[in-house]
Amino acid sequence: MKRRHTDILIVGGGSGGFGAALRSARENPQARVTLIEAMDGLGGTSTLGGVNNWEPGIAGLGAHNELFNRLKAVPGAIGVGKTTHKYTSKEEPFGLSEVDPGLEYESSLRRSALEKDLWRRVHFEPEVMSRVMEELLLETGRVDILYRTRFVEVHTEGERIRSVVIQTEGDPEPVEICASYFIDCSGGVHLARAAGCKTAFGEDSASMYGEPSAPEAASLTVNGVSQIYRVQRLAEPVAETLPDHPYVQEAEQWIKDKHPVTFIATYPNGDFNMNVLPVFEGQYFHSLPYGQAKEMGTIRALVHWHWLKRLCPAYFGSFRFQMAFPLVGIRESHRLVGRYVLKEQDVRNGLMCQERQDELIAFADHALDTHGRTAVKGANLKELPQPYGIPYSCLLAKEFVNLAVASRGASFSHIAASSCRLSRTMMDLGEAAGTGAALALQEGTGLGDIQIQELRKRLRIDELRERIIRSWNL
Repeated sequence: MKRRHTDILIVGGGSGGFGAALRSARENPQARVTLIEAMDGLGGTSTLGGVNNWEPGIAGLGAHNELFNRLKAVPGAIGVGKTTHKYTSKEEPFGLSEVDPGLEYESSLRRSALEKDLWRRVHFEPEVMSRVMEELLLETGRVDILYRTRFVEVHTEGERIRSVVIQTEGDPEPVEICASYFIDCSGGVHLARAAGCKTAFGEDSASMYGEPSAPEAASLTVNGVSQIYRVQRLAEPVAETLPDHPYVQEAEQWIKDKHPVTFIATYPNGDFNMNVLPVFEGQYFHSLPYGQAKEMGTIRALVHWHWLKRLCPAYFGSFRFQMAFPLVGIRESHRLVGRYVLKEQDVRNGLMCQERQDELIAFADHALDTHGRTAVKGANLKELPQPYGIPYSCLLAKEFVNLAVASRGASFSHIAASSCRLSRTMMDLGEAAGTGAALALQEGTGLGDIQIQELRKRLRIDELRERIIRSWNL
């Protein structure tokens, strides 16, 4: 078996993996960084999964700004949008956000304690976003990206991960990659689980973390799953037909039973991004083989489109189904149980009252937001009064000194994870993990032994904290 060596190995090229690779390479110019990604492009759920918009919310002072500015220089690649149609009735079961050329990017960086009419979001073309992410990584000269590559084994020794064995599609020979530090940026924390880290799945009981909204008993219920799709704007109305497929009848019954609502975001060219809320109950989706669930989700998306087009021809008659995105939009699955677990209390208490102030490395202010079935008290837990911080310890595995997690599968409770999951937040977590790994490599320490104040300084956390205090009048 071939063997390679790298300093920092990152598993998963989504928003978190991009942030981790970029910052680890920039913060330690001597570092050799390897990023493995199972798909053929970067961005994960935010590009290949169809979540082609950044929802309103606080974000750090790092890479997302560069991405926006780079894409802004590409005609038709990105824009800032606002809601122009709300979920009004069963006759019009959709919300619509449209690009407004007059809106500034800064207006998208807040959600909490703001009237909904003032919420702004960022809409982008996924292929351009993925390409620009790759450009930024390659410009460092320190990042090696391996597409269509998965790890198939992990080797550990004591409190360290020593190597992973990878398999690249089309190459029959596996390769062992040895590294000093590992960052798991996969949504389902696949590396952490394979290495034997403690993880959680589903709703936590009230006794687990003392969360006031948690159910009395734990369950396997997780946030709902969406198969997002794109429809193309045409000059004239067009008729479409459903394929002859065994899942069509099942999908039609799903529509009849659920009458789902849809969040629609316009692309800069006028096409629609269709996010059905949700397409699957989370627990049901995860009980299926992924291939079967993907096929079923694609048919549900097609049937949903035909139903919505018949229901609202004035809005959708001049569009046609273009594609179901290649990744399913999974909001929640396995979560690390790390050195600290972010809880409902942290999220609700907010920046000014939460614990561990000296190790906050990112901020978020998205609502505690669940889709589908839930036993949480007060389902769809509503908006927050102010941003909250995420401690560095939420990224650190208890079992290994050289493993961090920077994804929606970081160390969050089920309730906290319903808020701490959006793309720009994941990018911020990746930047924190990447910077931490760069510092650890430089200092020759474990990830949990770095100088936390130096990490916060490089992430400009104190500066961002002061901005939040001023903007929210805290």
